[in-house]
Amino acid sequence: FIYVLYTVPGGIIAIVKYSIWIIPSEPIFSQLSKVISELSFKYNCPVFEPHLTVLGNIDHELSEIKQVVEKIVRDLDDLNLSFGPVSFSTTYFQSVLIRINSTAKLMQLHFDIKKLLKDENIVYMPHISLMYGNHDMETREKVTLGLNFHLSSFIARQIVIIPEKPKPADWKPVAIIPFGKECE
Repeated sequence: FIYVLYTVPGGIIAIVKYSIWIIPSEPIFSQLSKVISELSFKYNCPVFEPHLTVLGNIDHELSEIKQVVEKIVRDLDDLNLSFGPVSFSTTYFQSVLIRINSTAKLMQLHFDIKKLLKDENIVYMPHISLMYGNHDMETREKVTLGLNFHLSSFIARQIVIIPEKPKPADWKPVAIIPFGKECE
């Protein structure tokens, strides 16, 4: 493989891995962005763009990832995704989250991409994180119980590929691949 390299503070060279995301459409994107910003300010944690990770920690070349994703989404219609409960977990990137209800299309999308790019047996729990951080469990629970908003669903129409960099502010798309279209 040929990897993209970049330097981080201290002059260390790191290998870029990628994540494949679905970005919620408006008005859901703005509503979630507001919640993330408010929690970030209140709990001194990073601000990030609301997203549903389809698969992360991918260590293939960008061109190969794009080729695989384009092939898989070529025949895929838009995904209608609905929200489940607000919850919390034990990891930094899932400190507080809102679950996305599983659908056959979403789970198949994850499975197909994982099968071709990352042959690991990982559990997939669709969600959109609302707060990152190493908060204690009581804080996570308090935040979760204090969030009272009702979101119904959103339509996903594209996949976004993001290089995984240390700071969430640096997570910018390097490829946007629409569903259901022949890609060039």
